[in-house]
Amino acid sequence: MSDFPKDWAMYEPDGDFAVSEMMREVKAALKNRPLPDVRTLLKAKIELVGKSHGEIYDSEVRNRIESYLTSWACEIHELTDNWNRLSSSYWRL
Repeated sequence: MSDFPKDWAMYEPDGDFAVSEMMREVKAALKNRPLPDVRTLLKAKIELVGKSHGEIYDSEVRNRIESYLTSWACEIHELTDNWNRLSSSYWRL
């Protein structure tokens, strides 16, 4: 988890930066908040970033967000068995 992505498939570098900042906060929340609270935080942050960067709602961006969050949540909560893995659809983006 030491490497943090910089490319979120946004149109402009400032959009990628905004999503990176959002994701740093959401990733930190994964460590000490229940997953439903993290999902609520994520949706609020996406709405906030979306005011300046509407492409956050594009499929590729959402897919990257879901993929990283799912991977981080599984790692943090030690969900290693395939049948126990958190589905990316959990985030409902």
